[in-house]
Amino acid sequence: MYKIVRPPVGESNREMPLSELKSKYKKISSLEKAQTGWEVEYEVSSKQCMHGPNCKIGNFCTVGRRLQEVNVLGGLILPVWGAVEKALSKQARLSHRRLRVVRIETTEDNQRIVGLLVPNSAVEAVLQGLAWVQEIED
Repeated sequence: MYKIVRPPVGESNREMPLSELKSKYKKISSLEKAQTGWEVEYEVSSKQCMHGPNCKIGNFCTVGRRLQEVNVLGGLILPVWGAVEKALSKQARLSHRRLRVVRIETTEDNQRIVGLLVPNSAVEAVLQGLAWVQEIED
């Protein structure tokens, strides 16, 4: 059994038998070619999904991307939990309806943030649902 390590996502979660490995991949003739291909794929994977430049979803697709831009609502979130939950419950995609607590690390300053993940499609609804917070502060 073999483990596959890919430039954008690292080590795979599953092992692969040699027969499957041989059917899906081809051996590269030199270490230099492997390194060049790896470096190109690593660089591309920070900006583009695994479907390539002609992906139907475009820049919103994050499948296989090494770096992802996400929206995280952090700080004192318990008082607004219900408002966020209500805003997410109206989302079209089932995966966008559930509350997800995430821990992320920023790329520029390596800051760690814990908070609620807010899908791009839900940002406007969440902001509208939290409008009352701004009114309290004013």
